[in-house]
Amino acid sequence: MSTRTGAHAYPDEPYYSDEDVERSRSQAIRGWMRWVMGKADEPVYLDDDGMEHYDADLADVQLLREQARHGNGGGGLDEWGAYAPMMERRDPPLRKRWLDRAGWYERRPAGGWTTTRQAEALNLFTTRRAIAHSGLITGQNLMGQSVVRLDPFELYKEGVIDGVNTCNIGDVGTGKSSDMKTSVFRQLILNRQVVVFDKKRQGGRGEYGSIADALGAPSIEFLLDGAGVSLNLLDPAISTDGRHKGGVAGVVPAGQQALLLAVLKDAMEQPITPKMRAAVRRALAIVNERAKAANREPLLVEVAGQLLDPDPGMSTAAYDAVRNGAELSPEILDNLGDGGYFGSRWASRSLEWGVDAGLTLLELIDGELRGLVDRPTSQAVHDALEHPFVHFDISGLPEQGKAVQVVMTTAQTWLSNRLAARSQNRTQTVEVFEEGWSLGDGSTGDTARANMKLSRGLGLSTSSAFHHLSDHPADSPSRALMQEADIVKLYKQGRADDAEAVCDMYHLPPETRDVLMQLGRGQCLVVMKNRDPILMQHMRSSDEIALTNTNDVLEGTTP
Repeated sequence: MSTRTGAHAYPDEPYYSDEDVERSRSQAIRGWMRWVMGKADEPVYLDDDGMEHYDADLADVQLLREQARHGNGGGGLDEWGAYAPMMERRDPPLRKRWLDRAGWYERRPAGGWTTTRQAEALNLFTTRRAIAHSGLITGQNLMGQSVVRLDPFELYKEGVIDGVNTCNIGDVGTGKSSDMKTSVFRQLILNRQVVVFDKKRQGGRGEYGSIADALGAPSIEFLLDGAGVSLNLLDPAISTDGRHKGGVAGVVPAGQQALLLAVLKDAMEQPITPKMRAAVRRALAIVNERAKAANREPLLVEVAGQLLDPDPGMSTAAYDAVRNGAELSPEILDNLGDGGYFGSRWASRSLEWGVDAGLTLLELIDGELRGLVDRPTSQAVHDALEHPFVHFDISGLPEQGKAVQVVMTTAQTWLSNRLAARSQNRTQTVEVFEEGWSLGDGSTGDTARANMKLSRGLGLSTSSAFHHLSDHPADSPSRALMQEADIVKLYKQGRADDAEAVCDMYHLPPETRDVLMQLGRGQCLVVMKNRDPILMQHMRSSDEIALTNTNDVLEGTTP
């Protein structure tokens, strides 16, 4: 057999010395015989570039030298002429049956009996690399090492998903918040608007404050007792019934009426009766008419006053007439503050229908919601919406009570109405709720879910995050929010009951529970409807790592 000469520094150097010619010839003859009979590999020559070429005959040493000399010339096989066959790999030799029976070849290993279930691990699949390149990059596929794109707008355009809402589920410290922050930061590259409702406190402010500072966007901070900004629950930007002139037909978000009834229902902790709903609806209409005539914003305190004492003049006259035993005049009977809406038969009785609602509103205005949603909307809120990055900092509100839930739902309804009014502009918007549980409870949660269902018409993508799935009842609105998401990123589940609940909700195989409990930091299982799950590693740049760091306080690096 010919010996491998290796790559030479000097192409003209002889491959075989004179004294070894005879010995090499005999070895070559034996080697060729072994190769023809299938006992040895084909002789290989490595050129200067490290490419393998097969010797046709040891007598053609001069041809090999020419090949080495022309090795750096480049070009295809056509340029090599007579040397082209030496560049092609030959088919492996066939085994002869009679030589195989005689024991000439190495024995083939005997196979073992198995099943297709057991052999799955021996036939690992290889994923093809995605050819689509539009949209934002999120991370890397840990199975195929390909890039993962989870841009909801682009995936919806390509028909991969049916909606644009996303959800992150995982324990604290698993990387889901960093994923949401980098996703927010990257959305701005494509000229989209991002609205963040920041509930997590870090260093005396919301944790998205550093991103707002880096982008030059103001932070809209809500504080108790009116120390911060105010967002009027009855802001004129929120229409009474959600309809807007010039908006897209069929895209109707929640309006003032639905929002007000939701707040009352949660605060009263009892169903809204038809009589109370009628009284609230009529009081709201009267207050809006007065405010419009005076060219100002309607306020909650006016609605409470209308419910408790609709028309002080008329009610006083009616009281005096009843006290003196006189009959009520037709003028009083026709209008006891309802503008004659309920008719003379029900005018006096309708005064009692809204008493409980009016008292509840006064309690909220003087208590938990004071200075938050009961005043005209601050100019800073209107100005903030003109920036691509809108930061609503609600981290200063207490965890207990209705303040967080009411402010978040009011802000989301206000935003949805603003988008409905300009929906023909086709502006893509992303809203982020780090604490998704605040949108999942009560009637305000139902209102928020109703707004999310209009995401396609509004061009609005909602991104929310949740911690322990097992803490949410099976029929809770928060679970419905998770189920309605079209892209779900499942981060590490530290508790077995959480992992089992996740597998049950998204119909994952039982063995997925162990995978979810063993995920590393920044690793997640991406679940999309009608698609196979993707095991992904979230990727961040050095700048994004600095902006998304949430360990400043624990590390003592916060100034």
